[in-house]
Amino acid sequence: MNRLSVLALAVTTVACGESNALLNPIAPSVAPATPAFTVSGTVFEQVGVPVEGVRVQVAGRQGTTDGNGNYTLLEVPRSSGGALAVKAGYAAAREILTVSGDTRFDVQLGPRVATYTLLGVVSEVTPTGPRPLEGVDVQEYSCEEVMPAPPFFPGSACPVLIFQTARTDKQGRFSFSGLYPGKQNSIGVSTDGFNEPFGISDGPEGSGANDHAVTIDGDTRFDIQLVRR
Repeated sequence: MNRLSVLALAVTTVACGESNALLNPIAPSVAPATPAFTVSGTVFEQVGVPVEGVRVQVAGRQGTTDGNGNYTLLEVPRSSGGALAVKAGYAAAREILTVSGDTRFDVQLGPRVATYTLLGVVSEVTPTGPRPLEGVDVQEYSCEEVMPAPPFFPGSACPVLIFQTARTDKQGRFSFSGLYPGKQNSIGVSTDGFNEPFGISDGPEGSGANDHAVTIDGDTRFDIQLVRR
């Protein structure tokens, strides 16, 4: 073999080595997937009857019971903390729940509590008197008063908050039902084209930025008058 052939062979060998390196890259490290589990169960009244329409919340995941009181929450992370089951008309159920695998979690709601209706009329202020406004969006926040807050819901005096929306009819009327009694209720209204009627929020934690506190001690009427900008 002459000198030129030996040189050509050396070049070919190096090229093949580089090609093999490209075909076999070092695999990047992959972080292990965070484990997630399924939590399911049934929600009952105190008399043992399943309850439909109960909101169940565990570790940030939530769902609603079906007609047989059953629910299923998917992809619940490994956790230990407060779990909620809440429906208007019942005292909320709160328990400590540890999730370290697929978990069966049956819940008994608290006793029935009185709930009330908030209704009223939204109208525009005009030179000839108030004129009912149709199609105005109204929202209501109702909080079950729990003082002091449960220890596994730190920093919140309102661990159970029910939010509802309504739109006024041709007579400017709105209505909300199933509201908890007490001072932890508030109402807000859309104000496109109108001045804000309430100013800075004085409603319960979690309510809107401009909502107004309302005390519910029975079926309550609360009318709202808006002024055009």
